[in-house]
Amino acid sequence: MKALRITGYLVGGLIAVIALALVLIVVFVDPNDYRDDIAQAVEKQTGRQLNLSGDLKLSVFPWLALDIGAATLSDAPGFGDEPFVSINRARVGARLLPLLRGKVEVGKVALEGARVRLLTDAQGRNNWADLGQHDTGTGTAAAQDTAPTRWPTIAGVEVKDATVTIDNRQDNTRRVVRNFNLTTGPLQSGEPFDVTMQFVLEQDPSAIKVHLSSSVVADLEQNIYRLAKPAIDITLSGPTYPAPGLAVEIRAGSASADIGRKLHQLEGLTLNTRWKGEGYPADGVPVALRIQNLNANLAAQTLEMLGFEAEVAGAHLTGSLAGTDILDAPKLTGPLKLQPLSLREWLPKLGIKLPPTRDATVYKTLSFSGRVSATKTTADVGEIALQLDDTTAKGSLGVADFAAKALRFDLDVDRINADRYLAPPVDRPVAAASKKPPAEIPVDMLRALNARGELRVGEAIFAGIKFTKLRLGLSARDGRVRFNPSEASMYGGQYRGDIGIDATGKVASVSLDEHVSNVNFAPLFKDLFETERFSGRGNANIKLAGSGRTTDAVMQTMNGTVDFKVADGALEGADLTYEIRRARALLKQQTVPERSGPARTAFSALQGSGVMRNGILANNDLNVAMPLLKVTGQGTVDLPKNTLDYRLVAAVLKVPRENADAAELQDMVDAAIPVKVSGSLSDPKVRPDVEGYLKEEMKQRVEKERGKVEEKVKEKLGDKLKNLLGR
Repeated sequence: MKALRITGYLVGGLIAVIALALVLIVVFVDPNDYRDDIAQAVEKQTGRQLNLSGDLKLSVFPWLALDIGAATLSDAPGFGDEPFVSINRARVGARLLPLLRGKVEVGKVALEGARVRLLTDAQGRNNWADLGQHDTGTGTAAAQDTAPTRWPTIAGVEVKDATVTIDNRQDNTRRVVRNFNLTTGPLQSGEPFDVTMQFVLEQDPSAIKVHLSSSVVADLEQNIYRLAKPAIDITLSGPTYPAPGLAVEIRAGSASADIGRKLHQLEGLTLNTRWKGEGYPADGVPVALRIQNLNANLAAQTLEMLGFEAEVAGAHLTGSLAGTDILDAPKLTGPLKLQPLSLREWLPKLGIKLPPTRDATVYKTLSFSGRVSATKTTADVGEIALQLDDTTAKGSLGVADFAAKALRFDLDVDRINADRYLAPPVDRPVAAASKKPPAEIPVDMLRALNARGELRVGEAIFAGIKFTKLRLGLSARDGRVRFNPSEASMYGGQYRGDIGIDATGKVASVSLDEHVSNVNFAPLFKDLFETERFSGRGNANIKLAGSGRTTDAVMQTMNGTVDFKVADGALEGADLTYEIRRARALLKQQTVPERSGPARTAFSALQGSGVMRNGILANNDLNVAMPLLKVTGQGTVDLPKNTLDYRLVAAVLKVPRENADAAELQDMVDAAIPVKVSGSLSDPKVRPDVEGYLKEEMKQRVEKERGKVEEKVKEKLGDKLKNLLGR
């Protein structure tokens, strides 16, 4: 008992001595007297100059704490005179009695008005790399401590009004984190604590304002961290965002990171925002993103994203993703699906007004599904199933190289009527109708286009022309675009073509190498020119080239060759045989005969070839074979003006006696009857050249009469010569 009493006295006396010593330290020791010693120690450790311009305050009980006023730490040599770090105030301390027992309980760590400048110069050197490189002068390394680390508890952390400037003069970027504020509850390893943080990140001309709150568990022994119900509110502002900024709300059920095992998990992530701005509805466009579960294993370099949902103004996209080699060579794959929606109902929610269409039922249904595959340099959507109204497309579409913007595609379409989506025709009086301006050829877009692929369509209608089994290949790079192969079945025949566009010069150069064979021209002309005046079946070959900034300019510079051959056809609305009979009756001052049938000129063969110069085709070998006539001649077709001008000669063949027109045409056999063809391509006018025929008749009569006179003169002269010689 006596020993215990003595021990108690000794311990009590020791505590009294320590307490007395601490009181004496506070009373007689002024930490400001040690400014120079502290500055020298810092300079020895960092090579930087520490300037303690504010007061230093020391407290002992119940906290052993140091309160530092304004201070600065100089920058590295060569980075200017501005300080690397400056503060207005800092405070750190530990509870005294637990410290005497060997237990560290840190009080609230406070920092106010901190300013940190991180600078990278034009040569790539930075102003923080030298920190920690200075020798302490001990010359010995501390012995490795194998005992488990005992982490202190901290009453909390409070940071007010901090600013970090990140200035990179090598790539001319400057970012500033300002108004940084951080507040935490008591920090103890493995125990939850609350945290709130807010700051503004500026990168001219945009800024991001962030506010975060969460409950955090940091298991420092196991190196495992977990956030419970983190809530992040972000406001994006700048010229690319709507005023007064784009507010984004991010919530999650939990987020965890096992640093030792390199496992990261995010559960129940939701992101909500509402895009507002000019051109959008007044209430904005709601955007939502949800991810049920996101797992990343950095050790195995795998990623798994489950339950992905994105919703934009009611459009609903779902899917999932799986990733491999996510650190070294990331590759993501997974299915995506767009639920069916009506574009007519959805686009107005985005502030987009659909233009009027020829068919009011289009843009009613859109759906999509596919499988995404993406790497650092490529992205591809395969197994595509796209449904737009009554059109279904399947295949793949992607970018083979992001840097080169290399587009690749391989698509199969069952059917499409592109004309349904065009603007409806406008009926205008002829006098009020104005010519549409020519279409500009997008030279800049063609120069930037890098694409290769093939499109196959079962049934298609483009510009009124019907195709089946359409196959269209595209190859475009460095301003050279080629549509090849281009082939299809059309109107009972075949189409084959090769279209090229060269946009490497000041204007675009266009080349056409087009061929149609065994085509039924009656339905083709009806669909293409909206005329039913021409029929027949045959072939045509077109090889042309032109250049210009607009479609009209290209047409006006077209040069090349054309040939065609049509069999068993007719020109409706013009009866050449009847017109010849009519002209004969007028010449002979006889009654004009009645036409017994429709106004129709049938032919068994029509063929010709020509050379085009500046959009005008010169055809000098037109040959038309008809039951009673043979027509030959020459003329021009002006494509820019859509007109034709032909001078033909119709020769009446030997007419069978049983033909109804035999009597009227018999006296015209072997006569050369001039015929004029003029007007538009869709509505040509065919008329015999009566004036030319009369001139030819008069010429022949004059020649005939002159021959008779010459014969009579010769006879009379011969008689006189005989009489003279007979004498």
